[in-house]
Amino acid sequence: MNRRATLAVVTLAAVGVAGSVPALAAKPRPRPKPKPIAGTWSYTDVTPDPTVTANSDAASHCHGNVPASPSDVNVHTLKVKGRGTLTVVGHNMGDWAMEVRDKAGTVLAGSDGSTPTDPEGTVIALSKAGTYSVVYCNLEAEPTTTASYKYVYR
Repeated sequence: MNRRATLAVVTLAAVGVAGSVPALAAKPRPRPKPKPIAGTWSYTDVTPDPTVTANSDAASHCHGNVPASPSDVNVHTLKVKGRGTLTVVGHNMGDWAMEVRDKAGTVLAGSDGSTPTDPEGTVIALSKAGTYSVVYCNLEAEPTTTASYKYVYR
């Protein structure tokens, strides 16, 4: 082999080795999880509806017979980027109920305490990204309440 051919072969081999060393040494880093989402929502329901307890199953609590008032604010939405755990804690003083629904309106979880003054809330694992609704409805209580929420990504 002549000198030029030998030099070309040695150069190609050196470039190939140098190019593969960083690829072998560097491990891909996992994507960081998004930061938790937290806050407090205010709910207004000036039309108490005690009929929902008679119409409810184990998870569905906010489907009564009394129409909502135009001033009612019963629903807040939460958009999440991936799977995680949603914790909601109500700060009601009287008889309220709550639900967590998916984008299609399917009730995923709900709460209606055994006594009227039980705080309404839930902890639910959400398996995918999407938009979820947290609904509070006044059964026979004060016209406003608040609820704290926290979503932690897995």
